[in-house]
Amino acid sequence: MTAIPMLQLALDYISLPAALAMALRVADEVDVIEIGTPLCKAAGLDAIRAVREVCPDKLILADLKSPDVGGLEAKMAFDAGADMMTVIGGAALATVESALRVAQDMGKEMLMELTGVRDIVARAKEWRDIGVERMVYHRGWDEQAFDRQWAAEDLVVIRQLIDMGFKITVTGGITVDLLPFFKDLPVSIIIAGRAIHQAEDPAASARQFKNTIARLWGGAGGDLAASPSFADTAAKALRFGISEMGLWLTVDGRDCPGCDSSHRFCQATRTAIYCPPGVKAADVVQGIGRLFGQSNAFGTESAQVFFLDPALLSNPSASRVIDLLRATGNALQELGCSADLKAGIAAANQAFGNF
Repeated sequence: MTAIPMLQLALDYISLPAALAMALRVADEVDVIEIGTPLCKAAGLDAIRAVREVCPDKLILADLKSPDVGGLEAKMAFDAGADMMTVIGGAALATVESALRVAQDMGKEMLMELTGVRDIVARAKEWRDIGVERMVYHRGWDEQAFDRQWAAEDLVVIRQLIDMGFKITVTGGITVDLLPFFKDLPVSIIIAGRAIHQAEDPAASARQFKNTIARLWGGAGGDLAASPSFADTAAKALRFGISEMGLWLTVDGRDCPGCDSSHRFCQATRTAIYCPPGVKAADVVQGIGRLFGQSNAFGTESAQVFFLDPALLSNPSASRVIDLLRATGNALQELGCSADLKAGIAAANQAFGNF
């Protein structure tokens, strides 16, 4: 089962207050928030810090397009709160390698930004040899101004890059109507900017993006719910996320062979979770319902145990599973519990192969 692409909002502003207002308005509907290159230049590291403060549980990408001193700029971005940063495709291989090493050492991600790169596949071989895993395939602003359209040749190159083992982000004038153009490719992230933040209702526009992505990559009519491979992956993502948040599964996992084993301790897709001391399962479930919406995908098993079951989600997708995990963490935090939501979401995204 191909993972459903994440949706990334590009904050291509030069005003930090305006960017923050949009981030707050749309955050619940997107997976990744991008500090766009203009905003990085206009507001610097303060833009990263500010978006991290107002969106603490979102993945944040700093689109620095670093051309030199890659290691230093990567560390600056990550220290400011970014989860990912970009290096421009024309940078020297030493710059790419230094940024990559810092990202790996800090448990973060570095992406190659392909704007202006002509012989993409040849350069990609060099980057793959040193361990680069992610790329941004970009139809730039200036190309759009000169009416450069997405074409079949782009799909051929993207497919080649995916076959080489890269996780590909696509961006450049993408609208909801353009999404079917990419639907046969297992892209990792889709970026939208003006199509969301210039819409009359940006949150509704982002929600339309998410729903369309789920339908195109996940199959129409909610077929994901019936897919054992998706349900198993979703359950694994939740278990990993719950564990990283600091909660206990109801089965002692010290001798468990793991989620990928047919002999795993957790049965089917249902995961039962102990409440922290002093917390009632009914209160956790009530909080999840308020934040996520009512669903059969969660409930109480006893006074101290609640469950999550992604196979029972309506309109299932990776993003909905992440939303369920996020609602669980936020419900626990509202009850005064210590839950490392950022670590939990990162672990769940890793299980889905998204991050």
